[in-house]
Amino acid sequence: MTRPLAETALEALEDGPPAATAGPGGIVEPVVADVWTEHAIGCVLILHRRDDGLVAEELFHSVRGPGGWAGCDHLSGGLLGFDPRDVASREAVLAGRGLAVVTESESLVHTGRSAEDEGDELLRFVELLVAAEADVLDVENLTEPSRGHRPVPSDLALLVLFPGDRLRVRAARSTPAGNVPVGEAVELSQPPRPSDAATVGGWW
Repeated sequence: MTRPLAETALEALEDGPPAATAGPGGIVEPVVADVWTEHAIGCVLILHRRDDGLVAEELFHSVRGPGGWAGCDHLSGGLLGFDPRDVASREAVLAGRGLAVVTESESLVHTGRSAEDEGDELLRFVELLVAAEADVLDVENLTEPSRGHRPVPSDLALLVLFPGDRLRVRAARSTPAGNVPVGEAVELSQPPRPSDAATVGGWW
């Protein structure tokens, strides 16, 4: 019996993403591509090969409480449109860039951060294909000025934007002297909630 993907997602949140398992022909079983956590919200991107041989992606999320992560819920999924393990497919999508947005979606998720709208917020989920020579993402938050680095555990990286977020993201290669940029930066944004829009000066 095939193990439910929701269980794989929950395990990834609890223990971190496992090593990808794939043979020379590409993905042969469900693979955790990336794990993202912030504000007690966790999201997991899983890749798997369908019975027709095409690669599909599934996105799960969970909320962390005092007892740990709750069971994962499925947010979205579908055909990826290319095989990230195939060099020719990757190069066609990247077209010489360091990063390429491959899927985007929005979902109303209960974050519990605000009493407004019963604690639900419209989050934006972005999946990025990362150039093979990059092993880290430089992420700059333009809304609340800050900068951080995220390791790239696989060919695909997941970013989640909360209302009002504006991010500048660039692929990079880590070296002893610091991160070396790979390609141009990509800017991503998610509009603020209507109730916040009037108070967020210069957001756009």
